[in-house]
Amino acid sequence: MLNKFHEKQQGMELIILEQLVPQEHLLRKIDRSIDFSFIRRLCAPLYSANLGRPAIEPEVLFRMLFVGYLYGIRSERRLEEEVNYNMAYKWFCGLNLTEKAPDATTLSVNRKRRFRDNNIPEQIFNEILRQAMEKGLVGGTILYTDSTHVKAKANKHKKTTVVVERTPKAYLEELDEAIERDRKELGKKPFDKKDDDDPPPTREVQQSKSDPESGQLHKEGKPDGFHYSEHRTVDSKHNIVVNVRITPANVNDVEPIAEILKDIEKRLGKQPRYMGLDAGYHNAPVCHQLAQAGIQPVVGYRRHTHKGDYLGKYRFTYDPVKNVYLCPQGHELTWRTTNREGYREYWSEPKTCRDCPRRAKCFSAKSSRRQVTRHVWQDALEQADAFGKTSSGKRIYAWRKETIERSFAEAKELHGLRYARMLGIRNMYEQSFLTAAVQNMKRFDGDQPCHTADRCLDCRSKGRGCNALLVLWGQMFDMAKVEVVLIDEPLAL
Repeated sequence: MLNKFHEKQQGMELIILEQLVPQEHLLRKIDRSIDFSFIRRLCAPLYSANLGRPAIEPEVLFRMLFVGYLYGIRSERRLEEEVNYNMAYKWFCGLNLTEKAPDATTLSVNRKRRFRDNNIPEQIFNEILRQAMEKGLVGGTILYTDSTHVKAKANKHKKTTVVVERTPKAYLEELDEAIERDRKELGKKPFDKKDDDDPPPTREVQQSKSDPESGQLHKEGKPDGFHYSEHRTVDSKHNIVVNVRITPANVNDVEPIAEILKDIEKRLGKQPRYMGLDAGYHNAPVCHQLAQAGIQPVVGYRRHTHKGDYLGKYRFTYDPVKNVYLCPQGHELTWRTTNREGYREYWSEPKTCRDCPRRAKCFSAKSSRRQVTRHVWQDALEQADAFGKTSSGKRIYAWRKETIERSFAEAKELHGLRYARMLGIRNMYEQSFLTAAVQNMKRFDGDQPCHTADRCLDCRSKGRGCNALLVLWGQMFDMAKVEVVLIDEPLAL
């Protein structure tokens, strides 16, 4: 005989799956705000209309992947279990109450063999971005670009030394033209043209045996091992990710700038007015490329590390009329040549420096004169520095930590971007595109106060999409009055 407890366990009840999902659930908000029917159109050419058994809807498979990326579920087997047991997940994936989720193997095989080779993850990211633009969530005026390292799925001890070709910089041809033009104007012969038959320059690198496409990270204060670099661009209006690009971690952050600008124009249909960058991008070629594209760079700078009264380069004044540098003592350093790297070399006269009272603070005892260099595109860097000192420049740069840095923190702490899920740069692209896509999905909820304000607010909403970790606000340039608001989530900065 059954007792009341067992009667309830075995009782029958009419249940509607729709009623089991809270109205304020994040998945419900996403489903309400985004039209996912485009997935079927994207994948239609990949399926046969009249051969074999009816296939699982591609929208179901990708909705499962969205759930995994949204909630940081890295294992596809665990994802299958979670979808079967969690009613909100099952509802979002379009499954009935008693219907089982697609097998993890089915999900994995389709993802690897059907979708990846056809760039479906990138197309999904592009479509989500397009819908965000239609809803007015992308301003397109101020963008922020930065990179973060993602640990590759590779043992740092299993490596070998290989010789690889140096990656040619995208701006190299333009720089060569600028160098030749500069040398001609100042009466120097042009450099000998490089022969096409000459072997390309090479370098030795440490290559992982497990994931050869990753790169060994060489940055002070960063973890040792093999990593990828994700170069991300975020719009300032609502933190919408507008572009991602993947490189091995041993590639300099500034090298993909040209490709990033092309991607942005392709996806947004225009270039931004301002581009915020950290001090790692503080160099003349980057500022020149941005200026050529009609973008005002807002770049951080590294403080001078010279101690005492050492006469660093910043203490020398450039005279554009005479094309000379003036030392702190008022003596001229004249132009001698422009080297292959694009730097003009200015030298002092030995007889002038011989009896200078500040000689010991200017150059070493082994030298007889001082040299100062200036890049042929230095004007672009100086213009960027000048704008950065204005009130507008300071305000734009101050927003950087609330946009791009928060986007990276959210991606790593909540969506599993701290580690690469699979081997290879193509798989890394898939992970980055889908991570960025789900982050953008969370910003579609127009009910959140931060979507109508110029700053993030402590809205206390259980289903808020921002998942803000730390909010810094107040009078931005009066640090004594900055208010620190901690929102009930662990810091991940």
